[in-house]
Amino acid sequence: MKNKKGQSLIEIIFSMGIVILVLVGVVMLMVVTAKAKRIASERQKAIELSQQMIENTVLYSKNNTLAFWQTVNNYAGTLILPWYFDLNLGCQGNGGGYRCYTYCDASCNDTQCKLIFKVRWGDSQILSVERLFSREGL
Repeated sequence: MKNKKGQSLIEIIFSMGIVILVLVGVVMLMVVTAKAKRIASERQKAIELSQQMIENTVLYSKNNTLAFWQTVNNYAGTLILPWYFDLNLGCQGNGGGYRCYTYCDASCNDTQCKLIFKVRWGDSQILSVERLFSREGL
């Protein structure tokens, strides 16, 4: 019977391989989690910005009805609404490279207008929200 003292080189290499596999798995999990958190945060900012755009447009349409309808009827297709230009400024960069662009597609006739508010951010992701405006009593 041999006296076994210590560990062989093969056992040491095998145990180091297992430790490295576990560490690589943990690091990959941390990277994937950080990316998912960043994407969720950017999407939340885009949702908040689209809500601001809609609220500002509704407010403008109620307070300046004639100017609103003149603006939306003069544009076809992509529409840059003057009452939410300032919203873009709050969206430019937060140190993490976050950028977004807001624009609006309009489909209007004499009595109603469907505005599609779009917020584009990050890696070509787009959040799109539709709102129908009706020209009541005019």
